[in-house]
Amino acid sequence: MAKRGGTKHQKRIASAKAIPVTDRKERKWMTKTAPGPHPVKHAIPLGVLVRDILRIAPTLREVRQIITGRLLEIDGTVRTDEKFPVGLMDVVSFPKGGKYYRIMVDSKGRLVPHEITKDQAAMKILRVVGKHTVPGGKLNLTFHDGRNLLSDNHIRVGDSVVVSLPKVSLKAHLKRDMGSRCLVMEGKHAGSIVKLKEIIERKGGKPSEALVSDKSEEFITVAKYLFVVDEAFGAKGESK
Repeated sequence: MAKRGGTKHQKRIASAKAIPVTDRKERKWMTKTAPGPHPVKHAIPLGVLVRDILRIAPTLREVRQIITGRLLEIDGTVRTDEKFPVGLMDVVSFPKGGKYYRIMVDSKGRLVPHEITKDQAAMKILRVVGKHTVPGGKLNLTFHDGRNLLSDNHIRVGDSVVVSLPKVSLKAHLKRDMGSRCLVMEGKHAGSIVKLKEIIERKGGKPSEALVSDKSEEFITVAKYLFVVDEAFGAKGESK
């Protein structure tokens, strides 16, 4: 028998753990996340975000009226597909309603929206996940949300940058270095804001680990779980 390919449907009970819905067993189906800037396991479909999490509209039909009416923006760009993947640090804006949200991560590793101000919605922190040379000898940085930006050699994989929105331009460089302030994206300590104390390299192809500390303890986590943030992150309007 020939393969059918991927399914167009998504059962709610089998949806990604990052989606903070509470009715996985009460309702059967969910909008399936489309391919996009964030991996499926780390993204929320736009329709689910608006209807089930922000509860701005009670039905998917009304959600479609909102997004096809061009009333919603992601990172300053109008999105009209209810399947569009929304992920960590994305800015969700309703300009006519004066409402702005940043997608954060909670203590259970779930993606959750937190209300921010209009000024805060004009900035975004991006984590560098790749770096390579492009024709002409310039360096290209790849970020966690799929963006690419030409930059200098002093920015390394694991660092973060602050950019403006919607026209992306580099505003600040946040190094992943000793003493850096970091958000833990995954694992047991997801959602914690910590201070980086040491990067521990492991042998045998094992992933690097990091010794970090929060207000109460020191612990070790996987280094790639760290997302370097600035001092303003976690302030009023950006709180968890």
